Amino acid sequence: MMMDKDNINNKNNDLNNSLIQKLTAIQTKQVGKIRKIPPLQSWQPIRSTPLNIEIRDNGEWWHEGQKMTRQSLVDLFASVLWVEWHDDQAIHYLKTPTDKYQIHVADAPLFINQVTQVTDADGEWIEFGTTNGDVIRLDEDHPLYFKRFGDEERVYIDTRFGLTARLMNNAMYHLIQMGRLSQIQESRQNKTVLKLSSGGKIYQIEQHGWAC
Repeated sequence: MMMDKDNINNKNNDLNNSLIQKLTAIQTKQVGKIRKIPPLQSWQPIRSTPLNIEIRDNGEWWHEGQKMTRQSLVDLFASVLWVEWHDDQAIHYLKTPTDKYQIHVADAPLFINQVTQVTDADGEWIEFGTTNGDVIRLDEDHPLYFKRFGDEERVYIDTRFGLTARLMNNAMYHLIQMGRLSQIQESRQNKTVLKLSSGGKIYQIEQHGWAC
């Protein structure tokens, strides 16, 4: 027997309300900490449920065909993003201690819209900020890399729990201004690379079509 549309909507609303209540309770326990990212790696949920949430190619979160406009709610959901790999496919979830909810991610689950240079006792670093408040420092554990998506090459960096963050166009423009485009010879071919200095080390990324 098929459920009617109202019953389906009520079931989805109950599921969403339950998830929000769980995440709000988790967030309350995190008050006073600098980062409000729960210890997802220590959670072992036994139930997996599909949830009609999509992170679109432009970074927007959509639920049941409607754009999620409450940034606080998006940030709350983003704090429990989790990824698992099956047959070379990334499967994304919203994870709680008892349940994980599978969602759809068009490209990357996190998006970088800020690039800054910071200085501390260890030197000068390039740091990236996501639309959800994550901060990632360019270092040996978090290198930049190009990956093809559709007909274009995009720049990514790996973040917490193996999640991928993509540099948005405005962030990429700032990054290019911080670095230096150079030509190198590799396998008897000239290639254009972007060289970046972070933490006293030089990192370089290559994309076809760049020109010095």
